[in-house]
Amino acid sequence: MESILLTAEEREAKEYWTRLFKALDTPGDGGTGADLEAELPSWYDEAKFKRGQRFYKDNRFGILQASFCSLLVLLADPKGLRILEHTGKSNTMETARKRYVSTLKHLSDWYECDLEPGSSATKRQLGFISQPEMALTTFGFMGFPLVRPHLLGIRYDNREDLEAFIHLWAVIGFMLGVHDHCNMCLFRLEVVDQICRMAIRYVFMPSLQLETTLFKQMVGAITDAYTGYMPFMSYESVMFLTRRLIGIPGYQYALDLKKEIICRSVLTKAELETIVEYMAPKDCYRPVMAMYRAIFCEQIRLFKIKEVSNGRKEINESYMLPVEGICGTYTKLNNNEDDCNGCLKECEADIRQLLGLKHNEELIVTHIDNEDEWSTYLNDSQLKQLSLSGQHNVKFTIQALNMCYNTIGRYVNDAALSLMLYRLNKLYTK
Repeated sequence: MESILLTAEEREAKEYWTRLFKALDTPGDGGTGADLEAELPSWYDEAKFKRGQRFYKDNRFGILQASFCSLLVLLADPKGLRILEHTGKSNTMETARKRYVSTLKHLSDWYECDLEPGSSATKRQLGFISQPEMALTTFGFMGFPLVRPHLLGIRYDNREDLEAFIHLWAVIGFMLGVHDHCNMCLFRLEVVDQICRMAIRYVFMPSLQLETTLFKQMVGAITDAYTGYMPFMSYESVMFLTRRLIGIPGYQYALDLKKEIICRSVLTKAELETIVEYMAPKDCYRPVMAMYRAIFCEQIRLFKIKEVSNGRKEINESYMLPVEGICGTYTKLNNNEDDCNGCLKECEADIRQLLGLKHNEELIVTHIDNEDEWSTYLNDSQLKQLSLSGQHNVKFTIQALNMCYNTIGRYVNDAALSLMLYRLNKLYTK
């Protein structure tokens, strides 16, 4: 579908994303210097900023849960993950604990700091990070509390609170180096909501389904590092909860299906191909371009790794299936699909290597054409794929989040969180 009739909010959100990806060569912080100073923006509103901080304090249990899940979502970015690998600061349990305890400390400082016009904050450069990557990082901290609050125990019935929370992150984004024209939090509430939903559909929903060997190593190190400080955590349970938050079909356990919505198709095939082709020649993207070709698609893609006993498989009209050979050869589907499978076929060997597929494993790809078809795939079938301890961890975490909607539960959760943060802060000061 090359011509799409858009609402005003969809049009603004689309223009934002189009403008954002043209800034791939623009660094998030000027690109030089170990420490950079950032003045408060001219549009800073102190009353709104402080109200955003109060919104955090009133909902910090759910917001910090969202921030932890967002860490996994951001690690699913292939290029960003390679940058972290090269720093050598997240590969093991000890280095991951040190790095992300520091991240949590800085996050708490942002939520509790006092800012005044004319003041400044110091940020440290971590290498070349583009404006799109900085913007997606901003989503990681505010996106889920905005579009999925009902899964996090966050109270979301006050528009002014939500606008204040967005303003808070507009300011923090500015001070971290996000330029105003790339700052997703500078739009009105409905447009920010649409921008976040587009990020979920076109970036995070596909990327979080593709677990590369490096992703498993990094996330495994993080969960191992936090296990002694954050109870009921394991790799499989955290991945389930994060995919549930994203809205990936198969993870709809203990939620209202009526609230499971996905933004409709806004970007055309040609527009997405333009983004991919713009990224392809760049050195930082070239080693992982196969992943980006798998991620960016105008249709909704569901990925599943299937173990096979022989080269010949049954043919499902929605699937792109291997026929024979260790690496597999994908069958061109004989239906009304366009050649969206072609780009995957061309980079199949690279995808297999990045995902670490064994000779008897194949990547099955389901293409979903529209939102109505997508809703038919919603279920909680993936819960039973977890171990019993993993299922227990998931159920306990969801129950704890739901407890935030009553006074006693909120008090218990806040007390438990305070103890956890106290222990982590002691670890940070060692």
